[in-house]
Amino acid sequence: MKLNFSQKQQKTFKKLLNIKNFPSYWDSLYIKKATKYIKLIKWIPWLKMIWVWNSTSMNSWKQSSDIDLFIVTSENRLWLNRFLITIIFSFLWIKKTHKRHKWKLCLSFFVNEESLNFENIAIKNDIYLYFRILYFKPILNYDWTYEKFIEANSSWCNFEEQKSILYENEKYIKYRWNPCWDKSQILDQLEKIIKKIWLPKTTKSYTKLGKPYWIIINDNMLKFHNNDKRKEIRNKVLKK
Repeated sequence: MKLNFSQKQQKTFKKLLNIKNFPSYWDSLYIKKATKYIKLIKWIPWLKMIWVWNSTSMNSWKQSSDIDLFIVTSENRLWLNRFLITIIFSFLWIKKTHKRHKWKLCLSFFVNEESLNFENIAIKNDIYLYFRILYFKPILNYDWTYEKFIEANSSWCNFEEQKSILYENEKYIKYRWNPCWDKSQILDQLEKIIKKIWLPKTTKSYTKLGKPYWIIINDNMLKFHNNDKRKEIRNKVLKK
C-alpha cells in the first residue's frame, strides 16, 4: 500500500512546520541565491540534478535557515562530485560550516542516479520524508532526472493529489544541459583515490556521533543531515 496521508494529517504537518502555500520574500531570495551559485558548478559533467530542499523548499524559511542542497551524480562519481563542489563552494566562502550557517549552502545530501528511490531510508509512516520529496525544488535537471526521481518514489508514495505542487516545482528548473563526458578509467581511479582519502574522516565523524540511523555513508548515498526529527514530527502528526 502506498504511503498517503489524510487532509487533516497534512494540515497538521504544515502547521507544525509553518509551511505556507506560497513562498515568502525570503524563501524566494534563498532560491535565487542557490540558483546563482549552482550556475557556477553546472559545468561538472557528472552532475544529474541539484535541488533545494528542507525549510526553504517548503516555504517555511526562518532566520536561522541555511540553504540545503540535494545533489544527484552519475554512477561512480559520488565522491568526486562531493570533493569538487566542496572545494569550489569553500573557496567562494558560501559553504556552510559550524561557524557560518545563515545564508550558506549546506552540502549534506549526495546520491548517485542508482539511488533515486528513497523507500529504503524511510521510517514507518514517514510523513516528513514524503513532504520533503514532494517539495524538492529542482534547479538543475539533466537527463530528466527529476522526472525519474518522482517516478521512482511514486512506487511507494501516493502523489496523485499533489500533482499541482509537482507541476509548480518544475518551474524552478533553470539548467538542463549536460556536458556528458563521463566515462574514463582515469576518472574511475580518481574517484577511488578521493574516496580512500575522505572516507576515514567521514566515518570517524559518523562514529563520534554514535552511528545514528539517519546518517548514511556508502557508494550510492552520502547523507549527513545530523538533526533528524522525523520520528518526533510523525508522532505529533499521527496522534492527532
